[in-house]
Amino acid sequence: MTADDTTAAGGGPVPETRDDAPGRRELLWIGVRALVPWIAEVVTPGRRVVAATVLLVIAVAVTIPLRALLLRADDSVGDETALAAVLGLAAGAGASAILLTIWMARASRRLPTGSGDHPRWREAALIDQAVDAAGRVELAPGTADRMARAARRGIAGAAVAVPGASLLVVAILGVIPAWLLQGEASVQMLMSLAYLFLGLSALWTSARTAGRMALLRDAADAELALPESERSVAPPVEPPHGSRLP
Repeated sequence: MTADDTTAAGGGPVPETRDDAPGRRELLWIGVRALVPWIAEVVTPGRRVVAATVLLVIAVAVTIPLRALLLRADDSVGDETALAAVLGLAAGAGASAILLTIWMARASRRLPTGSGDHPRWREAALIDQAVDAAGRVELAPGTADRMARAARRGIAGAAVAVPGASLLVVAILGVIPAWLLQGEASVQMLMSLAYLFLGLSALWTSARTAGRMALLRDAADAELALPESERSVAPPVEPPHGSRLP
């Protein structure tokens, strides 16, 4: 057990540093401002071109055979062509979303953790104590360096689903009018609305999580910017059964 773990468990005094919680909109905007630079760093212009190419290739590859299949089943050319194009676009968006998610996940795993080679869930207890759901930050003494790394990795983790979810939302917003124009307002519309809700929920959750992590990162960076003599120091760890040294 390290000094950081003991402090997180309540073994040492915690300074009263919590400020008033930011509002919901402010927390969301903080999260968005933290997510955008990281996503732009990972999804480079070259990767954007690759993702767009994959989207177009998959869309065309799905649309052409699907259109031929639908035309064989029915003679109304206009509806089948539009339906095939919509489904092809959805398939291409799904393929691009998978590719973007893979890139984001790999970049997230490359970031260093605050606990060495230990898995990320080891930092969950410290993070939960350092920043609450409303965005109020309270750093335990001696945890600034660890929390700075954990917060950056938390932002990267929250950003993993953002490109794919954004692409999904945009694709569905284009699909819904196509369903309405064709009079398909039954099962297809319900499924489209369900996926739209899932995409928007993922974006909302990612922005809130990134907002909390950004506030924690800024607080930890401010602590680390102080001279070493002015930083808070974790209290010494007392063995649970006393010292066994002679």
